[in-house]
Amino acid sequence: MNQVLTTPRLTLRPLRRGDGVRLQALCGNWNVARMLAVVPHPYPDGLAETWIEEQTARWQSDAAYVFAITLAEELIGVIGIEREDDGPYDLGYWLGEAWWGQGYVSEAAARVIRFAFENLQIEKLTASYFADNPASGRIQKKCGFRVVRHGTLPCRARGEEVEAVFTELRPAS
Repeated sequence: MNQVLTTPRLTLRPLRRGDGVRLQALCGNWNVARMLAVVPHPYPDGLAETWIEEQTARWQSDAAYVFAITLAEELIGVIGIEREDDGPYDLGYWLGEAWWGQGYVSEAAARVIRFAFENLQIEKLTASYFADNPASGRIQKKCGFRVVRHGTLPCRARGEEVEAVFTELRPAS
């Protein structure tokens, strides 16, 4: 779990226990949490540290590969791929609101996608985004994902089912 990925502007590194307070502050922001399926709002104390600790075992079992997105060594978001059972890996990400609209997620996603296809030999990635988050849709389109269906996903922060778009990406042949 010492894998570190780099891009021209970012370092993607494993999460550390000390990231918990920062993670809680950034994704506890309503504007971030409401665009994520599983993040609660308000974000309770201790949850980030517990989640970070779980990532080591998930990495070792090939269930998830999650990275802190860092800019000049400052955590600004999280990106990773994870799967349930033997299903496909699903790309997920979030970025602190102060860094939106600067291309950081597209840059990080391209690098994680390359890691997934080249290092892990994954045959397909899936992703999704809430229909009221077109910026996330643009990121996925820019990375080559194609829409496969529309539906709904539960949003823990909103406490309701939300219209969603489901996408997938296969490696170039």
